[in-house]
This record gives sequence, structure tokens and C-alpha cells, in this order.
Amino acid sequence: MSWRDPCPECKCTHRAISGDGPQPAKVLCIGERPGQVENQIGRPFCGKTGQEFDELYLPLAGLDRSEVRVTNCVLCGADNNKTPTDKEVAHCAPHHLPEEIRRTKPEVILLLGSTACSLVPGIRLDLHHGIPQPTSKVGTLFGWEGWLVPMYHPSIGLHESKWMTVCIDDWTRLHGKIDMNHRGFDVFTEDPKPEPVDYRYVRGAHAVNEYCNIANDSSQPALDTESHGGKPWSVQVSFKPQTGILIRADDREGLDALDFWLNSGLWCWDIAMHHAAHDLEEMRRMLVRVLRYRDTMQEAFHLGNLPQGLKALAYRLFRHTMTSYEETVRPASVLALQNWMLEAIQIAQADLSFTERIQLKTKVREKVSKGPLESLLTRCLRLTDVNSEYDPWERLDAFWHDPLNEWMVTHVEARAGRYPILGIGNCSMAEAVRYAVGDADWCGRVAVELARRRDGAFKIYTGDRDL
Repeated sequence: MSWRDPCPECKCTHRAISGDGPQPAKVLCIGERPGQVENQIGRPFCGKTGQEFDELYLPLAGLDRSEVRVTNCVLCGADNNKTPTDKEVAHCAPHHLPEEIRRTKPEVILLLGSTACSLVPGIRLDLHHGIPQPTSKVGTLFGWEGWLVPMYHPSIGLHESKWMTVCIDDWTRLHGKIDMNHRGFDVFTEDPKPEPVDYRYVRGAHAVNEYCNIANDSSQPALDTESHGGKPWSVQVSFKPQTGILIRADDREGLDALDFWLNSGLWCWDIAMHHAAHDLEEMRRMLVRVLRYRDTMQEAFHLGNLPQGLKALAYRLFRHTMTSYEETVRPASVLALQNWMLEAIQIAQADLSFTERIQLKTKVREKVSKGPLESLLTRCLRLTDVNSEYDPWERLDAFWHDPLNEWMVTHVEARAGRYPILGIGNCSMAEAVRYAVGDADWCGRVAVELARRRDGAFKIYTGDRDL
């Protein structure tokens, strides 16, 4: 039995179950909390999940249960085996895990499930699962430094069979990397360093033709679009890895040249797009035809063991961390909005405040009060920050769409214009090119890798064809 006293903050009537396995051990596995069978037997991971863990997943990684130590974030069980709350994890994990790690002296820690992964703020399970992460990148675990491997909880495949393929793929990838004979763990490598790229903003037919001339039969062209305020803003194309161009939606000559290259018939291309339904509509609005295309989002879905997001795919296939839309657009949009609000507040102070006359005993005092728009803008300006979760656009949208405020809105817009929205049009051209062309570039690289992975996977044999 592996019983121990519950942590002082725990109000649970279940007994706490400590870790199981050798101490010290080169590998420590941290799960969620004991289930019903674990509570009865007093050993973590001994029910159906434990059987899956022992007989399927550990052998796929070349490990044996006798070689690893297993514990949980929360040691006390719960009725209906409910997921631990953030408060339970915050109370229980610091009570026992630091000592568990100190005694185990692991060289690798496997974080099994979202609860265990929540102990390290820099880990995103949906993105990092199955890929070893150094604590120098994602953060330490109660002061411990080394390699952390985020994994989906072994029970997830028992609840939803679609996750079984993902879990098997993740555990298989670890085979040979965790060396129990201690020949070294240097097979775990950091993410690759950023590589030099040639991304450009071009204008006019000549510049587009100059870039597209690099295309040949072996090229995998990829395309992406950006919009701003519900209108097409740009199209990006990449004919060769590490290169690409951005063409603005108002560049008619450049768009016509691109239309020629995409549909000239000189090459047998299927244009790669990620979420083609969106990009095709944007291209239609820019009057550029795309007759043959492939959708990397759908292809990733059909392979069954890959995420569908482009940035998640780039990381899982190439270990490349792409810059997100929010990281690119929000700082520039917040700065533009702050500058607009400063101007709008001055207009509201001068024109939209109201004066109240108060009769005193011997004189009349005038009191100037803020109008509703000035009050709103002052509050929004105080709370708006790049790193804040506050959404000023939601507040401004509500005020702008209220018919009672139409006269104030009209007055401010006539002087300062409409407030800047959250969009790529607020970024500098260098920032927009780096982000937007990067999407097209990595879409093309993902398309090539997906084609390699599915080669033969969906092949239709002659005897199966309907004639």
C-alpha cells in the first residue's frame, strides 16, 4: 500500500495515495488524481487506465513500469473521479510534489494530462504534446530543471477512441529517446534556431513576375490572404521555402500578374492553402482565380493524428514556432487605439462636456462634468494595455451602436475619424510582411510534408475503382 496523509488544506474523506515505483528513478510520471480503483487498492495507475499505461504506452516508448515512478498532482481521490479544480491543484501539488521530485531525482518528467501540464505555465498541451520541452524554455517545475514531456492522459483513448492514434504516435516518438541504460539524454534537442528568410512587399506586375519566375515543376506554391475590417487587405504567395511576397489588395496590376501565374497552364500546380474556403472567397473578392488547389487543413484532418491549425502543424512537423496573429496585430492596434482615444478625449472635453450651474449663498458656481463619451474613453484608455486581457473594442462597439449616442459618435468621427479596429492594417509593413508571408511559406512546407506522409495512405488500387 502507498497511503499517506492528505495535505492540510484537503477536505476530502479519501485517503491520499503517494507515488509508486523506484526511488530514485530516471523517469517520473505525474498524472491527475487517483481514480476509484486506485482508491480501493492504494496504488496509482492500477485500474483500466493503469493497464493501458503499463501494457500499451510504456512499451511503445521502450519503458517498463518497474523502471519509472508514478504519482499524481492531487493525491486524494474524489467522487465520480472529477477533474481537480485549480484550487485543489494549488493546495495539494506544492504539498507533496517538491519532495517527490527531490527523492526521485528524475532526469525526465512525463506530465500526463492537462492537470499535470498546468503546473508549468509555458506548456500548451495541445501544441507541445509528445515533444520534449526543456525547462529553460517553458519554466521549471518546483525548481527542478531538465526535460519535461507533455503527454495526453492515458485514459483519453478509453473515453474517445479518436485520441488513441494521437497517443500511440506520441509514445512511439519517445522510443529510444529516453535511455534507461543512461547512455545519455542528449537526443532531446532544442527547437531549431530561426532561419534566414526573404519575405518582400512588392507592387506592380514587374515585381510579381520577377518573383514568380523562380517557379518550376517541382515548386509547391502556397497562398494566404489577410483582411482588415471585413475587406481584403493582401494576398501572400510562396513558390519556394524561405521566400514569399505580399501583394496589397489595391494593387490591380500585381493581382492581375499573380492571376496569370496561377492559371497560365505552364505548370501542373495545386495551390496549397490552409482553410481554403476562406482564402478562396477573399481571392474571389480580389478578382484572382484559383482553379486548382489543396487544403492542408483538410489533409491534416484526414491523416488522423495531427492538429488542424497551421501554427500547430508547423510546430509538430518542423518544431518551428510561428508568430500568432494576436502577437502581431494586438500591439500595433492597441497603440493606434490609444493615440486615437487621446485625441477623442480632447474633443469630448472641449465639445461634449456639460456645465452645471450651482446656486450658492452669495454666488453661482459653474461645475464642468464629463460627458458619457469622455467617461468611457478615459476608462478605456486607463485599462487598455498590450498585456491586458481587457477588450476596449467591445466597450466601444457597444457605445457606437447605441442609437442614443449617435450625435456624440457623429461629432467625434467628423473630427478624429472612426476608432482603429483590431487588425493587420495597423501594423507596419515590415511587421505585416513578416507575419503574413510567413503563413504562406509555412503552408507550402506543411503541404510538402503532408504529401510525403500520406503517400500510399489513401491510394486507390485498380481493382477497387468503379468503372
